[in-house]
Amino acid sequence: MTRAERLAALLEAATDVLSERGYHGTTMRDVAEAAGVSLATLYHYVAGKDDLVYRVEHQLLQAAVVSARAALVGRGSRDRLKALLTDHIRRVQRHPAEALSIAGRLAPPGREGARRLARLRTEYMALVQATVEAAVGGRGRRRNPEEPAWMILGMAERVATEAAQGRTPPRPGPLATRVLSLYLDGARALARPRPKS
Repeated sequence: MTRAERLAALLEAATDVLSERGYHGTTMRDVAEAAGVSLATLYHYVAGKDDLVYRVEHQLLQAAVVSARAALVGRGSRDRLKALLTDHIRRVQRHPAEALSIAGRLAPPGREGARRLARLRTEYMALVQATVEAAVGGRGRRRNPEEPAWMILGMAERVATEAAQGRTPPRPGPLATRVLSLYLDGARALARPRPKS
């Protein structure tokens, strides 16, 4: 196994452990055990827990941006949003830590590389926000223009969590369709002008 392949395997194991236990519940020993290596071997590849978590987050966020861009190619606004939601649900089902990373809640702030991670988060959220606005339209003024994007991602993550717990079918496409229908119908209802009394 090459050095790059070993590092990729270590990051995959760390992602799984972080997805299951979160930042504070994860130790380097847990990651080494999950990867099937010694603690010394793990430290040979990363400087410590913060370095490991940074690498995991960077990898997750970078992959999320690339995957989202690929999902958005050549469709109408509603289909693009469904494709983005399907991709997001699929990714979060595989690695729940990704949702925490996108929200900036996987690890404590102020770590080295925080600016690079923030740029990736901003890029991902800009894709989501633009896709939501194209599908729903820029209705009304909002104090927080990212609010609709966060709302639909929260809905998608909720159905992904329920599917993981066996409450709903686990296929990302039908889950995305449910979220999209609920979100768009609700958004349209809120956007309709109210009759004047």
